[in-house]
Amino acid sequence: MATIKFRKTKKVSKGDLLLSVGDTTLYAYKVKSGCLRSYVIDNAGKEHILQFAPEDWIIGDMGSYTNGDPSTIFIDALEESEVSFISAADFRDFDSLEKELLVEIGIKLRNSLIAANKRIMSLLSATAEERYMSFTQTYPTLVQRLPLKLIASYIGITPEYLSDLRRKMAKS
Repeated sequence: MATIKFRKTKKVSKGDLLLSVGDTTLYAYKVKSGCLRSYVIDNAGKEHILQFAPEDWIIGDMGSYTNGDPSTIFIDALEESEVSFISAADFRDFDSLEKELLVEIGIKLRNSLIAANKRIMSLLSATAEERYMSFTQTYPTLVQRLPLKLIASYIGITPEYLSDLRRKMAKS
């Protein structure tokens, strides 16, 4: 029996949409270079960023990926990126997955869940400054790479407020 791993790789251009709401998720992506994001758009047309996926992170709609449900999120490329991917069908066939891959995926999913839980708690109870500091700890490589408007969206404030906040923090 052949073993399955993240072996297929493709280049993704900045702005490319890898997943749309309503589609069935075919792949989970591991970012080799660049950055992807997942987000939703509310009824008023406002984007809400759920996750960034810089190098060595895995991203996908896990509900759609594992259960075949229609996706509830969008995933796109924020930078020119290279991703490796594994199909949902291959992933469901646990017996064919390499042990090292299962361990890697388990660790990355655990870390993603920890980051998501910290983010939820932060959004519920932290100040904007605390949310920004949490962002810099979770995504240290993205602080200088992403536009302020994306970081502000992620932490739930306006870009202008984030600019003022960063200026204030730099002075102290």
